[in-house]
Amino acid sequence: MSWTNQQKIFSLETYFATKSYQSVQIQFRKRFHCRNFPSKSTIVSWIKKFREHGTVVDLCSKATGGTYSGRKKSARTEENIAAVRDSVGRSPRKSVRRRSQELGMTRESLRRVLTSDLHLYPYKIQIKQKLADADKEKRVTMCEWFCNVLENDENFLENVWFSDEGHFLLSGHVNSKNNIFWGSKVPEEVLQRPLHSIKCTAWVAMSKHGIIGPFWFEDDDGRSQTVNKERYIAVLNKYWASLGRRRGVVRASQWFQQDGATPHTANETIAWLRQRFEERLISRRCDVEWAPHSPDLNPPDFYLWGFLKDNVYQGNPQTIEELKTAITAKIRAIPKEECIKVIQNFARRVQVCLQRNGGHLEHILGKP
Repeated sequence: MSWTNQQKIFSLETYFATKSYQSVQIQFRKRFHCRNFPSKSTIVSWIKKFREHGTVVDLCSKATGGTYSGRKKSARTEENIAAVRDSVGRSPRKSVRRRSQELGMTRESLRRVLTSDLHLYPYKIQIKQKLADADKEKRVTMCEWFCNVLENDENFLENVWFSDEGHFLLSGHVNSKNNIFWGSKVPEEVLQRPLHSIKCTAWVAMSKHGIIGPFWFEDDDGRSQTVNKERYIAVLNKYWASLGRRRGVVRASQWFQQDGATPHTANETIAWLRQRFEERLISRRCDVEWAPHSPDLNPPDFYLWGFLKDNVYQGNPQTIEELKTAITAKIRAIPKEECIKVIQNFARRVQVCLQRNGGHLEHILGKP
């Protein structure tokens, strides 16, 4: 925005009297009866120009006949570019503000060097659960088993069902950065969310054949219940019956995977699973152990729950029944080809996990 010399002089006089940028902005609006006011960085530039040249007048304007613009020469010199490159190499996590202070550059100039000259981009570091050395070893052991089996039988994943539970809040997700209100004054409203939102808990099993479920953990009145071994076995019974009705699926050749949650690995649960799947189990307390802290390797975790939570709230469900209906409809609409693609992505993730010695891998992988 273009400012008059009178406005610049008033701003400097006010600043030197109050030593407050906020006071400058408040008094500026009162003095000139306008909504706009100079930003802090603009005021700082006027002060710097006045201290260096004794004036805030544009020395390059026709009115003064000057030749100096009052603006610093470009900071994007070869020397500064090299300094920024060296700084980033030493401290890639340092903020733009701190780096600009250390290098004596404005933030704007620093950002231009970073993006336009060095072609660097800011990446948000993902927060993941810490993996202990023992966790990584178990992940490696599990992935080696999968790779060995797939090397001997490339069709092995045709008969593996991956399972998991997912929680869905009726209130959905709240992202405070999206709570924007454009207006000329502060809005007299707030966005209210219940402290403990109503939720439902869905269970599914996923394979190249498709998805079985969702089945719900709830009482006779449809209220969500916590997962315990009795309720988990009741859901497994529904799954087993559905598996038997699946065309092209022979139950006697199917494998079943689950994570190590307590209801999953209770004595009664393991006995139920062994009776039906015998040794074809991938779970804690079984011959083939599913490694703990491995949601990045489980298809429902790394694909399905995120896909559903991105889509089921679009219709703004107002009741749990509407939310469950939306979840079921979205699951039913997922084509078999998509399930095949997801399971193929699992095979790729197993290989990447081995390459990373059991470490986290989602931050370097795209969506399936």
